[in-house]
Amino acid sequence: MPTTTTTHSPPPPLPPPQTFDILPTLTHILTLLLPTNTNNPSSPPTNNPTVDPKDLIPELNALKLKIQKARQAIAGLPDVERSVEEQEGEIEWLVRRVKGGRDVLRALGEGGVGDGTG
Repeated sequence: MPTTTTTHSPPPPLPPPQTFDILPTLTHILTLLLPTNTNNPSSPPTNNPTVDPKDLIPELNALKLKIQKARQAIAGLPDVERSVEEQEGEIEWLVRRVKGGRDVLRALGEGGVGDGTG
């Protein structure tokens, strides 16, 4: 029975984790919006934000850009368009294939192949 060999190219490198880390930017924006009371730290905060809303536009644009880059990075990952069921089916097939290969190797090992007696 002829066997076919397929060569798989290595998967593309994963994007760096910083691509998906939007929390520092979001935290920075939220801290800008938090009210502060510099006169008396023990008094309740006022409703006056620490930044003018128009000054938030560059911060929000930076956050939006990070989210867009993360989406693009995810879209560029291999098999991202495949469903979970498709991927699980392939995993099951690969597990069966590996098990079959191990069974063949075990049978060859038990048969004394390569022990010098022949």
